[in-house]
Amino acid sequence: KCGKDVSDELGRGKGGHYLCAACRQRAQADPMELLNQLLAKGHQKTPSIAGFDIERKLGEGGCGAVYLARRKRDQQRVAIKVMLSKVAVDEQSRVKFAQEIEVMKRLRHEHLVELLEHGSAGSAFYFVMEFCDRGSVADLMQRRGGKLSLAEAGPIMLQTLEGLTYAHKAGFVHRDLKPQNLLLKRTPSVAKVGDFGFAKSFQKAGFSGMTVTGTYAGTPFYMPREQVINFKYVKPVSDVWSLGATFYNMLTGQFPRDYPRRVDPIEVILGGRIVPIRKRDTSIPAKLAEVIDRAVANDSKQRYQDAGQMKEALRKAL
Repeated sequence: KCGKDVSDELGRGKGGHYLCAACRQRAQADPMELLNQLLAKGHQKTPSIAGFDIERKLGEGGCGAVYLARRKRDQQRVAIKVMLSKVAVDEQSRVKFAQEIEVMKRLRHEHLVELLEHGSAGSAFYFVMEFCDRGSVADLMQRRGGKLSLAEAGPIMLQTLEGLTYAHKAGFVHRDLKPQNLLLKRTPSVAKVGDFGFAKSFQKAGFSGMTVTGTYAGTPFYMPREQVINFKYVKPVSDVWSLGATFYNMLTGQFPRDYPRRVDPIEVILGGRIVPIRKRDTSIPAKLAEVIDRAVANDSKQRYQDAGQMKEALRKAL
């Protein structure tokens, strides 16, 4: 984009589409402008975002930014997520990544956010998804003062587990479950698991620049111990911990572990104890507390092994 010699950043002898650190940093908060510039070059075989009108940015995170848009042919509102690669992207890697995303497009369930289409240009990738107009569970918690009542949280928890059960049976693991990734729609009123596999596949393909040494995938507050030790081999039982921690947070506004100031969160995950949920809030029913405490057990063998097992236990507890 800027013509800089990036051999020092990239490593000599390596080739592919790459954004230098300075361009990537400038685009991080609002990468859509960069994506449009790359698409305008017209040398990519992948589809453009022609047919969509971008309205505004909805939010941003470590992997990119999300925009509200309208599909021109029917005026349906959609969400477009733009992600920037931190490494060189060759054609073979892009094809392999596109194939995996095509598999994800077949993950269709009323409690999973639907992936509509995807594409790339240079080192920028985009995903068009259904738009959830009530925002995230994190947004709802903020509107409610930091946590949810059991009456409001219960249906969200069960619906989330319905979607995750379907995904686990299909062989997919989320790896980043948290209130921000549970999305809500008004009509009909439903909860959906969002960002399912997009970030994971992006990392798995090597586009994020993550390495096994010194880095990890996920959000520390909702991360099981094994995900820090070896994030590449996370299984459904790890999603169970993250979802248990999410439900714990929804009901108490707190986390299963205490995170003291000036202590590395990873150190807490590796050595910190789990606080039983009724120590946070004694009003939580004992049977429900048993389900959540089992879900966030440090030892993966003591947890529910997948979302289906947890769903049945939670249904009985509620």
